[in-house]
Amino acid sequence: MALADCCFLLIPLLSGVRINAQLAGATLSGVVSDESGGAVAGAKVAIKNVATGDVREVTTNADGLYSAPNLLPGNYEVTVTATGFQTLVQKGITLTVGA
Repeated sequence: MALADCCFLLIPLLSGVRINAQLAGATLSGVVSDESGGAVAGAKVAIKNVATGDVREVTTNADGLYSAPNLLPGNYEVTVTATGFQTLVQKGITLTVGA
């Protein structure tokens, strides 16, 4: 498969996190896969809070899964990179607690 034919499929799963003494944020999790549905292990996922500029970086596991818990509620931009694939940027992701 040529590099130009490769791209990421980013499936964000937005969910609220139960509020307790230590966690008061939202979780962004999902799967990074290629066009054929194959998991992309070791992909770098950068999650940027648009308002603050803070970036949380996580890496996908062997199944292409990633999770970033305890994020502040707000608007986010997610950038996914992996060797041999085009970079994917997804904007307009809104995280809320308890939604």
